[in-house]
Amino acid sequence: MEVYALTGQSGTGKSYKAFLVARDKDIEYIIDDGLLIGGVRVIAGQSAKREKTRIASVRRALFSDPVHRERVKKALDEIKPDKLLILGTSHKMIYEIRKALDLPEPIEIIEIESISTEKEIELARKSRREDGKHVIPVPTVEV
Repeated sequence: MEVYALTGQSGTGKSYKAFLVARDKDIEYIIDDGLLIGGVRVIAGQSAKREKTRIASVRRALFSDPVHRERVKKALDEIKPDKLLILGTSHKMIYEIRKALDLPEPIEIIEIESISTEKEIELARKSRREDGKHVIPVPTVEV
């Protein structure tokens, strides 16, 4: 399996840009905020966005809960994706997710600043800050 990673601070538009990266690199599966996403469907996992506290959200996104982690690992074992994109706020977060899910090292780590303009990043931050909007790369009914 080829693993790719997309990193950037919270609210900079990673989830929004994930589809473009996935399309450009022919990646069908994405790990984002505790979810395994295939195409436009949630395959396994639970969204960190639904957690009540920031700490619980981080734990969910890092697959700290053994039941949650094993469900996603099982789904990955069944699917056997050729390529996978992991989204995270830092290289350390990518490492922690990779370690939790027993995934290989990324062959490429893409920084959000390399694929988004300063204006796009600022618009994403403004949307998060002022509107409380957070994009997950699946339809809302899937989350």
